[in-house]
Amino acid sequence: MFRSLLLVQIALTGCAAMMVSHAPAEESKPMGLFDRSVSLEVQLRELNKCGVVVNDGVTESDLLSFDSKKDMENAPYTGLVEALGFELEREPYSAIVNSLWMCDYERIEDHGAYKEIVERLELMSGAALGLTDITDYVDLEEASAWVAFSFQGERIRWDAEVDNDWLDPYIIVKYDQLLKKANVGKRIYSNHTDYGQVAFFAVFTPEQFECFQRLSKINLALIESQV
Repeated sequence: MFRSLLLVQIALTGCAAMMVSHAPAEESKPMGLFDRSVSLEVQLRELNKCGVVVNDGVTESDLLSFDSKKDMENAPYTGLVEALGFELEREPYSAIVNSLWMCDYERIEDHGAYKEIVERLELMSGAALGLTDITDYVDLEEASAWVAFSFQGERIRWDAEVDNDWLDPYIIVKYDQLLKKANVGKRIYSNHTDYGQVAFFAVFTPEQFECFQRLSKINLALIESQV
């Protein structure tokens, strides 16, 4: 049911991108979703308190790749947050923010695809699980795909359902289940209905999630609650 819900939501996707500035804070009070206009600097400062930290080397130009500064400031904590989930539009094409991810489901083409997924999840969680020796196998013609890794001395393999080049979202659900089992204090939150074939994922502690919810209009929920 979860997979069907995810993959039938295909439509147009909105994108954007943004950056951190060390300019002095404009306000001493938190500014949230009920403010009419909030500067990018203040938005980034408040998101930083929620564990949403822009990576080194990201510039304001990177963040303004898909939307204007004015639009992002007039709709605070929406366009900016969505933009922060994407990768840079230039080399090294790395994550703008580690803890957020706008994930296009149509991404499984060959060997390495699921390895890349698990590595991205490890990046999001700050390597909370400490997975090592990540390998995978993907052959669409054979309808065969899996990813394997070592975790706490155990070799684990997850088989993936093959549906052309679509990601099997249960791989991400299984990663969240492992976070829960390991009791590392972080979980995966998601919105897989509002962005067409792209899903919005975030990894937060409960405190960070509550902080994020106070700021952002983006609907997120524990991924396990949507299975």
